[in-house]
Amino acid sequence: MEQWFDHRTAGLIGGIIGSGIGIAGGIIGSLCGFCVRKGWKKLLYSLFSFMIVVCFGLFITGIVALVTKQPYHVWYPFLLCGFIGLVVFASLFPVVRRRFIENELRQMQIKDL
Repeated sequence: MEQWFDHRTAGLIGGIIGSGIGIAGGIIGSLCGFCVRKGWKKLLYSLFSFMIVVCFGLFITGIVALVTKQPYHVWYPFLLCGFIGLVVFASLFPVVRRRFIENELRQMQIKDL
């Protein structure tokens, strides 16, 4: 079986994907406080869901590369970026949901006074 790409391309792909996920995580994290205060659930839930789907796709791509006996430098960037992204975004999603619930409860308490 022919490898999908060489070592240099693998490093470039891993760097671009990892940087993209990191930058997206930073932007989404920065938006969290603002979106919670404004009550923009759909935007934040959509961004989190999109990133979870993208990272899941990367993870599946890495598994396919591993199963098809691709070399280490081919499957490793996909598995690494996909796994880390899944863990980070999937574990922070419930935290963001809890923040929205806390904010809604706080708004109801303010209206009750």
